[in-house]
Amino acid sequence: MTVITCLFSLFKTQNIYSLIAVLFLFTPKLSAQNDTIFFNSNWKIITKDSAVYYRIKPVKIKTKKAIGRKIPDIDSLYIIKDYYVKNNIRQFEGYTKDAEGNNNVGKAKWYKEDGTVMYSRDFNKPAPGTFRIPSSPITYINYSIADKSLLTAGYEFCLDCQTPKKLFLGLGYGVTNSYNRQYYGLPDLHLSYNVSILFAKIGTTHKNSYLLGGLTLMNFIDLGFGYSLSYDKNKAPAFEGFTMSLNLRFTRNKKAYSQFIGY
Repeated sequence: MTVITCLFSLFKTQNIYSLIAVLFLFTPKLSAQNDTIFFNSNWKIITKDSAVYYRIKPVKIKTKKAIGRKIPDIDSLYIIKDYYVKNNIRQFEGYTKDAEGNNNVGKAKWYKEDGTVMYSRDFNKPAPGTFRIPSSPITYINYSIADKSLLTAGYEFCLDCQTPKKLFLGLGYGVTNSYNRQYYGLPDLHLSYNVSILFAKIGTTHKNSYLLGGLTLMNFIDLGFGYSLSYDKNKAPAFEGFTMSLNLRFTRNKKAYSQFIGY
């Protein structure tokens, strides 16, 4: 092998090593750029040169670990973190069902450029000033005993079924036991707040009001004790005094029922 051949071979080897070194240095930067998404002030994807915000490529996290509960058919959520380009301070943090960050779940926070919290929201709850359409109606049957017995049936609406704390709004109609061989109909309006194994209930008819509290079995059976107060004691049906109540709920909406611990 001649001297020229040896030098050429050495030159090629050094070039290969130099190329490898250059690629090694630039690969993390290229990867970082690919993992970063840049936005303008209207949150349209653009190049870095004119960007106002940027987002690190979202990573997945288990749903229960992220928001403390499971979501049917959604095993994982994406962690979304946005930053201001000018100072690298966080602009937003939260969880979404999609990698684009359009379907928020759980708690989220927005930050000012100085890092202070500008706004926060729990996406499990309706936005302030909005109304959430109640879920499908729940059929309820209630049997109460005070000075007389009262059998009531109707529909309830679960106003907040996304959390373990359930709020039921009920509308129904009841029929009393005989008052001197006369039966009376009482329209029923009530609110029932169920938490774990306990519940509290307040309601009214055109003849009386009542307040109850007691135990609930998965929100399917409520056994309550309380007091009923007549609006006019001199007119039947008075339906007043210490009251015991048994309430049953029937619905296909599984969220209306609570679950046993561990299930």
